[in-house]
Amino acid sequence: MPQFGKLLLHLLNPREPLDKLKFFQTIQNPLKLPLTELCEVRSGYNAFTECESDVEKLLTQKATTTRMSIGLEARLPPKIRTQRSVVCRQIDSWIRGKPAVELKQEITYRNQHLEEPEIIKFGQYTHVFKIEFTTINMASHVLQHEILCEHVKIVPSQIYHEKFIDILICLTAIKWNSMQRKIAQPPT
Repeated sequence: MPQFGKLLLHLLNPREPLDKLKFFQTIQNPLKLPLTELCEVRSGYNAFTECESDVEKLLTQKATTTRMSIGLEARLPPKIRTQRSVVCRQIDSWIRGKPAVELKQEITYRNQHLEEPEIIKFGQYTHVFKIEFTTINMASHVLQHEILCEHVKIVPSQIYHEKFIDILICLTAIKWNSMQRKIAQPPT
């Protein structure tokens, strides 16, 4: 069963609150977005969709311009960001020596179907870099096909999805454990 999607819509100007009716008239109805709920939070709204893949519809170029016109900015959840990202490893030496900006231009030029991917290099680890795409479908497509870069193919065996690890922290338990350690220490 698919899990519901969630996206934080941050108010650009918190002094001017946005009416939910205006949101639905401006965004949901014209763009035909499948929103199930819109909850008000301190910094804006949490928009809930029926499934995680529907969050992509709130992040299209048309939806972004419409959102910005009413003063809302989308904050991408970390889980969706990792679903949009792939990591390329075992890269050839002449590719790994290039800066991220040049790699982005080269990958965009050689792979016309990829829309402005973002390249992230990992400092001293030159044989590995991450590519963030604008949609989850692009990342899935790259996992099944190759990427051309400098007349070299980066094949699917060199590409894998970035892993998302959801870390749940209970601050009450942390506080309780630190209090127990203080109580357990003998007085000096």
